[in-house]
Amino acid sequence: MVLSRYTKFITQFANKNALPINSAEQRRSITKTKKVLIFAHNHPHFSPGGAEIFAYDLFQALRDHTHYQPFFLAGTVAENRETHADTPFQILGDSPNETLFWGGDFDYFYQSQKLLNFMYLDFKNFLKELKPDVIHFHHTIRLGVEAIQIARQTLPEVKIVFTLHEFILMCLRDGQMVRKDNEELCEYASPERCHRCFPEHSPQKFKMREEFIKNHLRLVDQFISPSHFLAKRFVDWGIPQTKMQVLENGRKLQQPAPYRQKKSRYKRHAFGFFGQINPYKGVFLILEAVDYLVKNDFTDFKIELFGNIARGFPEFAAKFTEFLEKYPDIVTYHGEYKQEDMGNLMKLIDWAIVPSVWWENSPLVIQEVFMHKRPIICSDIGGMAEKVAHNINGLHFKARDAISLADTIKESASNRKLWDKLVKNIQPRLSIEESALEHTRIYDQALPLENREQVYK
Repeated sequence: MVLSRYTKFITQFANKNALPINSAEQRRSITKTKKVLIFAHNHPHFSPGGAEIFAYDLFQALRDHTHYQPFFLAGTVAENRETHADTPFQILGDSPNETLFWGGDFDYFYQSQKLLNFMYLDFKNFLKELKPDVIHFHHTIRLGVEAIQIARQTLPEVKIVFTLHEFILMCLRDGQMVRKDNEELCEYASPERCHRCFPEHSPQKFKMREEFIKNHLRLVDQFISPSHFLAKRFVDWGIPQTKMQVLENGRKLQQPAPYRQKKSRYKRHAFGFFGQINPYKGVFLILEAVDYLVKNDFTDFKIELFGNIARGFPEFAAKFTEFLEKYPDIVTYHGEYKQEDMGNLMKLIDWAIVPSVWWENSPLVIQEVFMHKRPIICSDIGGMAEKVAHNINGLHFKARDAISLADTIKESASNRKLWDKLVKNIQPRLSIEESALEHTRIYDQALPLENREQVYK
């Protein structure tokens, strides 16, 4: 039987009233009355991106602090798991409520799953066995937008929630909303504009893509956006305002890391970057700002870079490595880091720079840096500018402008009173536990069956 291994998993675990939680007192007080299936396109154990990390943290917080019994389904590819002839599913190690599926045969243009047997037999049977009350998508990459329709057909009364983390559903260019021909920021998506970026696909084909995706999104009961900026973009694209809710991504709270030990109490001139090293995150903007400052005789600052170098950009990686050798006394690359190391790394910096060159929605690094009481310097666009209040708890610079960033770095490194003021204004962050409770409220209040029909623009 195709689902033999998963059926065994369901039989053993799906009907339990409780999963392990934090304390005996919680076990007595929380009864698991409902089930939620959380889907992410990767498991953070293999690919620690922001959406994956938040989806998994939410899964754990729901398990430990709410009346929902969560299950986590994550896509993966052959490099991260062995394929099996009898089932596309695989339980993750000793975590029976965490399941992987192989999602390597995926059509990125239509955001569609190519393996129809998997979608209309395996995934459908998966849902029949699990019978979740809520399905919460954090992506449909690797699974396919058809999963929404299959979920609705298989479980007519299930509530479907979709958290939007970026623009992949409306933008073929990795969801970046950056023009391919001139690298300019893209203000909106349309079949004609998308055709100009990808002339190999006609406007008619892009219109088909848009309608195909929107027809499946119509079946979603509630959309969540971590920023007002992203929410507005999707409402303008056609998602009903009545189905959209803005909710910040919660984080696992930690004690703020001690401030950097410095030789001079007047110097707050150590700047850090945290995140993947790729062309979109703006690391080269930092390096260009360094080059500009040094050539203009300002060297009283340090840049600490933390993150993995992304695959698939060999020319970028080579250029990045070459630049590191240019100013070794100013720029230090520390390599990949784990989330649990964040506190120790924060001890090395006074400021964090978030210089992305695209419309970032709600980078988790902003919440993490603020949790450790460091001010942020960020691009003045998208969710970054929304999350960081200029001259209140951080500073904005002109997006994609290395000289503007350089000037901001120089001002920040030279003005201790500015640092003191911004730090005092940093407010507490939303915890993942609070976020989980907010999500259960959304699950419980999602549109009832009789009110699901919505007219799109």
